[in-house]
Amino acid sequence: MSAVAASDDAPSPHYSIAGRQSIVETPEVRVTLMTLAPGEATPWHRHSVVADTAFRLDGEAAVEVRGTDADGQTDGQVERLALLPGAPCRVEPGRTHRVVNTGSGPCRFLLVQGVGAYDFVKAAD
Repeated sequence: MSAVAASDDAPSPHYSIAGRQSIVETPEVRVTLMTLAPGEATPWHRHSVVADTAFRLDGEAAVEVRGTDADGQTDGQVERLALLPGAPCRVEPGRTHRVVNTGSGPCRFLLVQGVGAYDFVKAAD
């Protein structure tokens, strides 16, 4: 298993944010430093296999997670989880979620994704 050195050239999801730097990428794990501008958010999405674990470094951010009904369908409810400095916030595979900058300045967070094959399944807004 080989890791990719820190780079801005690593493959990434098809959306644009203020900053994204790949720290490590293997077939099973991805670690990315992400920056969101004020008011910016990642698109609503889910992963089939990997969990997302985010650690806020600077600024203010929250992870928003959509609720699901007994059949696994989105129920329209959104839970907002504050990203606390250095504390992990984990989103399990299959949960529709996004990260939102809730502050007036940029925010940076470290995103750890794994273990398993990465995918990015965009959800409706």
